[in-house]
Amino acid sequence: MTMPFLAIFLYQERGIAPETIGLIIGISALTGTFGGFIGGYLSDRIGRFPVMILAIFAWSGVFLGFALAESVGTFLLLNALNGLCRSWFEPISRALLSDVTTKENRLSVFNARYFAINVGAAIGPVAGTYLGTSHSMSAFYITASVYFLYALLVCILMKKYQRSLHIEKEEKISIKRALATVAKDRVLFLFLLGNMVVLMAQAQMDTTLAQYTANSALFTNGVALFSYLIVANALTVLILQYPLTSYMKRFSPMFGLCVGSLAFSLALAGFGLSTNAFFLILSMVVLTVGEIIVYVNSDVLLDDLAPKHMKGTYFGAMSLRSIGFSVGPWIGGVLLQFFGFSHGFYVFGSLALLSLLALPFFQLGQHVKYKQDYSAKAVTSKSSSSS
Repeated sequence: MTMPFLAIFLYQERGIAPETIGLIIGISALTGTFGGFIGGYLSDRIGRFPVMILAIFAWSGVFLGFALAESVGTFLLLNALNGLCRSWFEPISRALLSDVTTKENRLSVFNARYFAINVGAAIGPVAGTYLGTSHSMSAFYITASVYFLYALLVCILMKKYQRSLHIEKEEKISIKRALATVAKDRVLFLFLLGNMVVLMAQAQMDTTLAQYTANSALFTNGVALFSYLIVANALTVLILQYPLTSYMKRFSPMFGLCVGSLAFSLALAGFGLSTNAFFLILSMVVLTVGEIIVYVNSDVLLDDLAPKHMKGTYFGAMSLRSIGFSVGPWIGGVLLQFFGFSHGFYVFGSLALLSLLALPFFQLGQHVKYKQDYSAKAVTSKSSSSS
């Protein structure tokens, strides 16, 4: 209802340059990447629940700040805090769901959570368009109020049920340990670089695409059109998530990552070539297909790469891929500033070519992994024959 329209508001109402808008939007992913490590440390010191509640109340204040903000610096600071709050709330809330759910019901609960998120993502943009979020910050007051009430509700429920919770001790990963793990594992390093490029491509949706559809002369009522694109993204996830992930299980994770990366590139090229709503929505469906494939296969591949005693470390290190989500909006903003809104083909064509850089990283990573697996098998075979 709010954040997808922020880039449009900043350009049309505040007159901020596209590359600066990209910096403002991208800063949340950067602070979120490193903020997660800080949140993990704080949850060790003061507990999971206090950190989560602190994040929700702070988030309410952030959205109130958005409604009142005027300067570039203020918007930059607020979106940095936005990413920090998300990085504290998301992992802790998932862990809390795990605490209150029996093991056999956890998959259903997490699927319900993901379904609810996408229902919100389908309804929110339409509500944002109706409330005129691209021209007014009134919707941010509503969001701030809802977050505040949500925090109070969680406090009440936790006070009632906290005694029945069985909090499991989780391994917390420091940023130093995450960086050390990436430096030692060449395959992980290459797949991490590939994922950074992929997330850079995905990040164009809420920034470059939002500004382009809202301001290009090719589209009438571009703000409403952008909201429909967000709805198309959410509905595609709801409809295709299960059948697509089931189908892709028959292929290797590497192949899936390559297919997903190609889908991102095709979608970006499609945005640049589109002259009407139909082809824009079709391109969004292709981008969402790539999103589903990449996210699922990244987790499968990471689980395969990580030694049993280092699962937490590897998944913690993989959070560094969000750097791509931070850099992407700025790159898209620079291209918009250089080519202008009337040359979408050059803007999105450049982004499509840039996103193809993920493929050599994935392929090289697969080659290194194959050599490592072959060497390990040779050693095992030699040891067996000797015994």
